[in-house]
Amino acid sequence: MDVIRLKKGHDLALAGKPEQRLVNAGQPARLKIRPGDFTGIKPKLTVKEGEHVKTGSPLFYSKNCPDMFVTAPGAGRIVNIGLGERRSVEEIVIDLDKTESFEEFERCDERSVASLSSGRIKEQLLLSGLWPVIRQRPFSRVADPDRLPKAVFISAMPTAPFSPDTDFLLYHDATGLQTGLSILKKLAGSPVHLVTAKNSSSAPLLQAKDVVLHHFAGPHPAGNVGIHIHHIAPIRNRDDVVWYVALQDVMRIGRLFLKGKYPVDKIVTVGGESVDQRHYVKIRQGMTIGDILWGNKVGKNARLISGDVLTGVQRSADDPLGFYHETVSAIPESAGREFVGWFRPGLRKYSVTNLFLSRLLNNRGTRVDTGMHGSPRVIIPFGNIESVLPMNILPTFLVKMILAEDIDEMEKLGIYECDPEDFALCSFVDASKMEISEIIREGLEYVEKNG
Repeated sequence: MDVIRLKKGHDLALAGKPEQRLVNAGQPARLKIRPGDFTGIKPKLTVKEGEHVKTGSPLFYSKNCPDMFVTAPGAGRIVNIGLGERRSVEEIVIDLDKTESFEEFERCDERSVASLSSGRIKEQLLLSGLWPVIRQRPFSRVADPDRLPKAVFISAMPTAPFSPDTDFLLYHDATGLQTGLSILKKLAGSPVHLVTAKNSSSAPLLQAKDVVLHHFAGPHPAGNVGIHIHHIAPIRNRDDVVWYVALQDVMRIGRLFLKGKYPVDKIVTVGGESVDQRHYVKIRQGMTIGDILWGNKVGKNARLISGDVLTGVQRSADDPLGFYHETVSAIPESAGREFVGWFRPGLRKYSVTNLFLSRLLNNRGTRVDTGMHGSPRVIIPFGNIESVLPMNILPTFLVKMILAEDIDEMEKLGIYECDPEDFALCSFVDASKMEISEIIREGLEYVEKNG
């Protein structure tokens, strides 16, 4: 099979890579669910404080699609519903029971999946609360159940810092993978593209059925689903819909149909210089970062991040891990600007270009913290951004057109193929210190609203 080789990009040499060692986080006392994690869903509550819910019981539904529910990841009592501005729902907190109770859904075995209709599959995914694991592009939101995609993408080769190794995950448990793939194929009625790394040796992936298998090679962001879509089935306009699903969520879909219960477990990584135990952790959806890091020594001036260091969100220990995140990162906070830092040779400064001497040592001995090492500047077109974006897009010009709010030019420059996560590395290397990912997000929101 042909391998798509990408040369543009950069693999961050960060300290604190997780060891391939799996531990169990245990049973937490409470869970937290944040509706803000589900882009595209306008929540309408179905529960009140003090009510008791089972695992898989509806918590809220989408005002735009009343049949789409988000359900409880654990059985217990609703102890708090946090409200924000204009009474928007910001958080739902569940105190867990000592004994588990589940909502029951239809079960089937692997042989009977072929007999399920796409309508029955959609109904069960919507009712169970697993439909939100299916997202669509453009605009990276929860998929619209009434719009079928031209393709479905599943990335099995994450390349972001501290991301879980796919072969390690499947070695421990691949239950539901083939069932999930077959269900997605039946549901979408279009090709399901499964993308693996060139050197992957995982039998469940290489022997998967009902998929089109692809191999990619190259530095980050070669593992991003947006890069795969760009090279295999590009998005031409806003009506060109593509679905994408994380590999662990594919397995959760399969387990839902095999066991008839809402699947609550997932495996995440803990990595970074500011934690002493960097490993894989089996957690329950909705766990707080503090519970995930229980027993782990965290540095005094550490920044906790839900997700990877390029695309994640800063969170506190009391906040839950993001619904779609599979990494907890902990890196040192910046101690402030270094005096005449621009004048020093930079033996311990991380450098993507040849600006510092550390580059000659392949950045060995360097450390990365949250410092920007400078203030924002006007756009400086040095070519740094283009060197790490393996897409046939002109990012500097696209950024300028977004800032100018020129929709016609944004469309010509490929805004519909873009997603903030694909431009996170651009933000990291940009000499202008611009938040390019946020600019791309603002551009997509502007086009969606006004296009």
